Amino acid sequence: MPSKKRYSKTLAAIGAIVAATALTVSLAPAANAATPTDAEITAALKRYGDGTWTQTDVNLIRSIPELAAAVPDVTRPEEVTVTSAVVGDAGQVIPKDAERSDPSQVQETPAETEVDSAALRASAVPSAATAGSKKWRMTHITHTHRSLTGAIIFKYHTYAEFQYDGSKVLKWGERSDDFTDEDLVAGLNIQPKLIVDTKSRTPASSGSSKMKREVELCVAHYGCYATLHPWAQVKVYGTGKTAIGGSGV
Repeated sequence: MPSKKRYSKTLAAIGAIVAATALTVSLAPAANAATPTDAEITAALKRYGDGTWTQTDVNLIRSIPELAAAVPDVTRPEEVTVTSAVVGDAGQVIPKDAERSDPSQVQETPAETEVDSAALRASAVPSAATAGSKKWRMTHITHTHRSLTGAIIFKYHTYAEFQYDGSKVLKWGERSDDFTDEDLVAGLNIQPKLIVDTKSRTPASSGSSKMKREVELCVAHYGCYATLHPWAQVKVYGTGKTAIGGSGV
């Protein structure tokens, strides 16, 4: 993610599309609905972005197909997926264009002493390290944002590699984040620098890694109307087990 300060394939490109459709983005409301003014649309977007929206605002945005396809559905449950496997397993390679954590910017937090519960220790861990052996595992967390029409606006990914030996988290490997599947209609202004980038000291019984970004949501003709702070945290244990936390907003 060299410079992520961009508008999902750039607002200029979006503007060109809007112009090419003769500003149907004055934005054609659904049939039989009163045509909302630019001021009404702008006000509805602002309330939607700052969390003070009403159902009337949602209905107005939904009434404009081009807008509904570009605005995230804040009423939708969080859509989060997690994969965690020994590094080298299929699907566990960090993409080349993901933004690698800059060691000079990472904040190190104190070593952790938490261990798996008895139940966790007794459960099977795929490719678990046996006493005295060392393995690398990577956890990939994805937060998916969908529009009011159900289309994907963007996905926020975080990746964290760690080495463990069955009882201790020995050290962190590569830690990265990435944005994918950005929709051309929905503009994303992504802060190029992580606003949170922390990892706990190792070796330790457990460890935590956290990344957080700032993203402005923008639409053609109406500009930027909301700011999100997607973040993800992974808690890892010496047994190879992981637990996650985070939010797409």
